[in-house]
Amino acid sequence: MNSIDFRILIVLLSWLFSTTTIGWTQSVPRGWITPLPGAGNSSFVDPADLLAGPTNLQGNSALGVCLVPEPNPWNVVAVLVIDIFNLENWVYDAVTLDPLGTVLNPSPPGAMTTGVTTDGTLLYWAVVTTVGTNQLWRTDLDGTNPSLLGTMGLQGPSFAGGLAWDGADGIWATNISGDRYDRISSNDGSYLGQSTFHPDGSGPGNGVAWRSDCERLEIPHGPARADRVTTISIIDPLTGVALAPMTVTNSAFFINGIETSRSAAAPGFDPFGVYSIWIVDNGTNTLAVLEGHQQCPEPLGPIGAIEPQVTTTGQINVTWEPDPFLDIVEFRIDGMLFDSSSGVSGQWSGVSPILPGLITLQITGHTGNAWTPTSTIELLVPGCSDGPIQLSHLDQPDLFEPGTPICGSGSAHLSQSYWRTFDHCEVPFSQSEAMLVESIRVAVEVSDPGPGFTTQPVILRLYEDPNRDAIAPTSTLVGLHEQQFQIPQLVQQHFCLNLAPPLLVPCGTLLVVEVELVDGAFDEHLFVLGSNSQGETAAGSYSASSCGIPEPLPFADLGWGNVNIGVDLIGRSLARPFSRGDSNGDGSTNLTDAIHILGVLFIAGSNPLACSDSADCNDDGSVNLADAVTLLSYLFIPGSPPIADPSSCGIDPSPPDALTCEVNPACP
Repeated sequence: MNSIDFRILIVLLSWLFSTTTIGWTQSVPRGWITPLPGAGNSSFVDPADLLAGPTNLQGNSALGVCLVPEPNPWNVVAVLVIDIFNLENWVYDAVTLDPLGTVLNPSPPGAMTTGVTTDGTLLYWAVVTTVGTNQLWRTDLDGTNPSLLGTMGLQGPSFAGGLAWDGADGIWATNISGDRYDRISSNDGSYLGQSTFHPDGSGPGNGVAWRSDCERLEIPHGPARADRVTTISIIDPLTGVALAPMTVTNSAFFINGIETSRSAAAPGFDPFGVYSIWIVDNGTNTLAVLEGHQQCPEPLGPIGAIEPQVTTTGQINVTWEPDPFLDIVEFRIDGMLFDSSSGVSGQWSGVSPILPGLITLQITGHTGNAWTPTSTIELLVPGCSDGPIQLSHLDQPDLFEPGTPICGSGSAHLSQSYWRTFDHCEVPFSQSEAMLVESIRVAVEVSDPGPGFTTQPVILRLYEDPNRDAIAPTSTLVGLHEQQFQIPQLVQQHFCLNLAPPLLVPCGTLLVVEVELVDGAFDEHLFVLGSNSQGETAAGSYSASSCGIPEPLPFADLGWGNVNIGVDLIGRSLARPFSRGDSNGDGSTNLTDAIHILGVLFIAGSNPLACSDSADCNDDGSVNLADAVTLLSYLFIPGSPPIADPSSCGIDPSPPDALTCEVNPACP
């Protein structure tokens, strides 16, 4: 770059940044609030900050916990922690967590004690008998005078967990098997007609607590894929909506017991000066105290118009209806707090920490103490190409039906291949230009990587058939592309094999696609390609040397005439007209186009290029700083070389590259 070019660029960049509104704000560390004038130094701790513990518990399988206010046999506010397999249960000081003594539970021989709660005078126990009956028992605070009140009226499949007294005649009982929380009578255990469900539908977390100041439940939970408790949420049992999610992944692994400092038995205890939550972590057999949300959350309406999209590189892009009254939008992946954004921005991007895989994306927002419900979306990463050309031989490409042949032992597959051919410029596709193939979308009936594995290998091969006839013998095929992919555990999902780099397929090429399953007998890999019987425009083929089919043959020739395999092409045409240098698509080439290129390259949040070909001013097959310099020199320095053709709406005359022109309003 010569000195004149450099001065022009510096001037332009200076002008660009001086005219771009950027919200520079000083970062305030989490856990601190800016003091009011004259207030001195003021601070607070965030929800989930550790207040006491963790301390190791007695026994080996701690489960339920309850807060026992004074007066009690220990002359100090205490927490009682039960052990599912022991007759003896342990009592701890609620503040210091020092052990104080033991209490015997009322379990009959062989039964399990799974939950405990108190009304301040009596203890109520959940007992699961050897025949699976859930019983409600009552004792004095020291465990004496046991009395069987009745069978607990848990709904559906039932296995009792933690208990929480609601301050009236009801006890909220965790129904572990039913992934729900049922309100039962404290008199006889009968069902009182109220239930709420696990916030994630299912997943870890067995405890429940009643927060008397809100008249809501505190529930630990996490999505099934997290395989651990990730969050504690406040839930209105009348609506079942979970609000104010509190991330606890740094504090516990598997919360089985939970209690609050504002329980119905001790509604205003707060010994640490803030609202507190006692948690029993079964994963580490410890007891700890966390700070919770000080105020009761108010409900907001759901975040509007959420649209997620996953790129071929695993980047997640989310847009929503901008809300100027929503301060923060939080993003969780498989229950773990991943990132946050402002509600008014209306957009967020982040790269999935799991690749490849099926993830649970959870989105919630809040302003002060008002919270939206959580929106939960399942996403498969990486995503497919967003290419506008999608070619399938199937009449119903999204339909799954059983019946795809598989060569294997029943629990694992052997080496075999599925085959499809495409001529994108012939009937039934009838495209008119060369196609840049970016993804091969395969239907997956089942992908089970087997014990100890999260993924299994699949090999993709693309060929040209110069003879344009039957695939066999494969020795006549010309190899074009080979790439190995790892497939996660899936059931009836489409997974995209994204080509790196994309493959240019000219008109007249008969493209042959092979999806090979690597022998999975040793590792117990099982992969079944998806198919259906609802019609197709060309037949697929199959080969499996281990099962006596060394060369690919049409399914009908093998006796499977109704097997139509799901192997599709996704990509784009490289022949869309554009005008070189008109990067913003307004129909003219000027200073604003150079500004647009520089903004895309250097300013986060800038609108992406809709027609990257038009920004490739020097036609080197990529968009970078040199393109802005080429355009600036052409516009402002006499004698500089012109930008490359086409200078007006036309087709790229140079050899094809990976740049595309998705939308260009000036060249329809």
